Amino acid sequence: MILLLRHAAKLLAGFAFLAAAGCGHMPVSSMVKLARIDFQTTDPERLRFAVKLPQALKARAEGTVLRITVRLATRTEESRDFSLREVDERDALAAEAEAGTEIATFAIATRDAAELRLFRAALIQKQKGGSGGALTIAVKPEACRTAPLPSGPVMFSTYLKTAETNGYVPLARDVDLRRVDPNQDLAAKIPACGRS
Repeated sequence: MILLLRHAAKLLAGFAFLAAAGCGHMPVSSMVKLARIDFQTTDPERLRFAVKLPQALKARAEGTVLRITVRLATRTEESRDFSLREVDERDALAAEAEAGTEIATFAIATRDAAELRLFRAALIQKQKGGSGGALTIAVKPEACRTAPLPSGPVMFSTYLKTAETNGYVPLARDVDLRRVDPNQDLAAKIPACGRS
């Protein structure tokens, strides 16, 4: 399951910071909070991501990654995936809980936090060399089905927390997984839990 959902948050030193958001479903209040994020200085260890899914779906840390893509002014593009680990911060999203849904929260895997810092330092060096560009951050959650999905909409929401935002900020609210990709029903492709 790939959720490439974006928002424009801040332009700093030639980089546009974009994060996993959602196809026009981002609350305006979130844009204001996300404008405080500075990718050059934000603490990778304090980055948190969350996804709210129907109870019939289970988000899994294994296979869930943070993908950072850099498109430089020279039109060259580079992507790097960083592993995520599940953390128990659901209490911080208690106000977002709804009947029939489950919330999973993730952080950068400990082994990948240092790699993210190195990757960021290399990007800053490229920017200093006049290669400014756009930075996109996308969370690619992995999920499986614990029960059959309803035939109608399969709604999800995503959230981001950084050192600058303190709390979780909604990136996308109530996006239908069946309509994210106009060419395919992503919900129908989610395997049952326990299948390889």
